[in-house]
Amino acid sequence: MTPKLSDRALLVLLAAIAALGPVATNLYLPALPAVREHFGATVAAVQTTFSVSLVAFAFGILAWGPIADRYGRRTAVLGGLCIMITGAVVSYLSRDLATLVAGRGIQAFGTATGIVVARAILTDLYPVERMSKALANLTMVAVLGNSIAPVLGGFIAAGFGWRSIFAVLVVAASIIGLVAWRRLPETRPPTDRPPRGHEMAATAWRLVRMPMFTGCVLQSAVVYATFLVFISLAPYVMVSALGRPSTEFGFYYLFIAVGYFFGNWSVSRFMSRHDLHWMVVVGVLLSAVGAVAALAFVAAGFTHPLWIFVPIGVLSYGQGLALPNVTATAVSLAPQHAGVASSTIGFLQQIIGALCVQWMAHFSTETALPMLLFCAAVCVIGLGMLYVFPRVQAGK
Repeated sequence: MTPKLSDRALLVLLAAIAALGPVATNLYLPALPAVREHFGATVAAVQTTFSVSLVAFAFGILAWGPIADRYGRRTAVLGGLCIMITGAVVSYLSRDLATLVAGRGIQAFGTATGIVVARAILTDLYPVERMSKALANLTMVAVLGNSIAPVLGGFIAAGFGWRSIFAVLVVAASIIGLVAWRRLPETRPPTDRPPRGHEMAATAWRLVRMPMFTGCVLQSAVVYATFLVFISLAPYVMVSALGRPSTEFGFYYLFIAVGYFFGNWSVSRFMSRHDLHWMVVVGVLLSAVGAVAALAFVAAGFTHPLWIFVPIGVLSYGQGLALPNVTATAVSLAPQHAGVASSTIGFLQQIIGALCVQWMAHFSTETALPMLLFCAAVCVIGLGMLYVFPRVQAGK
């Protein structure tokens, strides 16, 4: 019998499991220039190690939910961690870029179990009111880990080589897996019949044919794509365009993490006074302002990283405010299929983001202008989309 955990201990364990995927990515980001130098590859080629991981993570989001429903939460967590460790080992031992890409994909597919199963366990254990608070606390713990990861990744890569990042991930995942094996309870309701694959596909197809749902997906995807493109190209820009060591990326990344954290925090503060649409509009507007400001500063000749990362911090705050509300709006359109709706949104966000990341990798990183021009253009398009698709007021 699994020893019972306190609510706080369970939340910490779930936060560690859920954060493992994003932390693995953020540890790796500062090492991208070193990986490029090691293999003598182009930026576009090295970016496949990032974009393929996004695609694998997207398919993992779709896969781990049904697995957790059919075989149990513990099985999904432990299976995902084993796959993640396998991918990290393959990445560590890689002798060519293709093997590294494969390892990163395997690793990302495994880590996708974290956020999917963490949400499922909280849904199993708590009523809606307590679950919302628990999710907020889980997010804050995860954001803290994500904030520190780029700083650690930069120093690990600089001091011990980029491969050592995957060794650290193997150790971290093994420790989390051991604790989960010994202490994580099985919470799956025994009477639930998990939806079959064809039922989920049919539901997802019905959802994407709804104009409002499609609008929410596109809105969230374009906003999320700016984040992915920026964090994947900024390490190259730091080295090539700004003449800074890649280790500094982690410190400046804190502007992004703190901005997103306070954006999420503001949702609960504004909830009682404003509807979802208001928060989405303000969030997307702030994202556009931040992106355009960063572009304007660089175009005017300001080259210190602060002129880029402070406005991008504003963009990140806007995303933290907008994205949860766009997702909530989309899920509210089909409350009886909330799981499928959430998975569909996450899947399409990752796929569209991966396509944008790989496309932008073909532009020069000798200057920050292409990266920032993309972010500004996409945010402005996202702002315009708010008037293309019908508005959904809170409670409707």
